[in-house]
Amino acid sequence: MAAPRATSPRTGIAALAGVVTGAAAGFIGVGGGEFRIPVLVEWVRLPLAAAGAVNLLVGLFTVGLSVYRRGGLQAQTSEDLALVAVMSVASLVGASIGAYVRDKLPRRPLKVVVCVYLGIVGVWMLYEAAIHREHVLFEPAGMIRLILAAVVALPIATVSGVLGVAGGEMRIPALLYLFGMPVTLAGTLSLIVSLPTLVAGVLTDRRLGALPNAVLAIGVVMGLASAVGVLFGAALIPYANRETIKGVLGAILVLAAAHMFVR
Repeated sequence: MAAPRATSPRTGIAALAGVVTGAAAGFIGVGGGEFRIPVLVEWVRLPLAAAGAVNLLVGLFTVGLSVYRRGGLQAQTSEDLALVAVMSVASLVGASIGAYVRDKLPRRPLKVVVCVYLGIVGVWMLYEAAIHREHVLFEPAGMIRLILAAVVALPIATVSGVLGVAGGEMRIPALLYLFGMPVTLAGTLSLIVSLPTLVAGVLTDRRLGALPNAVLAIGVVMGLASAVGVLFGAALIPYANRETIKGVLGAILVLAAAHMFVR
């Protein structure tokens, strides 16, 4: 299938989708890749492999700018940065495993598990936002915190690698309920964790030819549009309380679960 040119009307659709998913990334801290893939395949008419490559490239634009823009909104401690380092390494390993076993594992059972997880957590977040209360299951410290970070990040990255998503929707709830982090900080740290995997994925796709110049142009346009969305979404954070942010995140998780179930 020939890749559409960057000047085609379909690129405008890609740009619009980029703005919307970028705004979600800037405001909440989710990459939105599971929403971009259907747009790239069904509306922009990219082959699936090229759509995956563009999705990673746009994700790199989105996540990179989101980390920069959101980083100044809350302070990260040395313990937070150590946790990010551990989760980043574990995520790189998990993403590699997921890519390797992608064609060897049945995706349907994994999708069911992820749908149930996202649906339950999303509904629970909406409930917490409505009653203005938060519940933390576990709040570890020291070495136990770092060990738990690796234990949590590895399977999330592996499943994400198999399904072709960034995993922020699964990672943020873990940071909220297993590490007791505020929702804004959890979103920022989740974005930081995904950066190394995105960089490695984009470079690999470019080297293997899944991101030729025509497709690359579409990715750049969509990525720039996503950057605009990031700036808009991040600008809203100071004006929103944590219940609002958690409620929006819960709604996004429920929508992601429904979308994955339907597809």
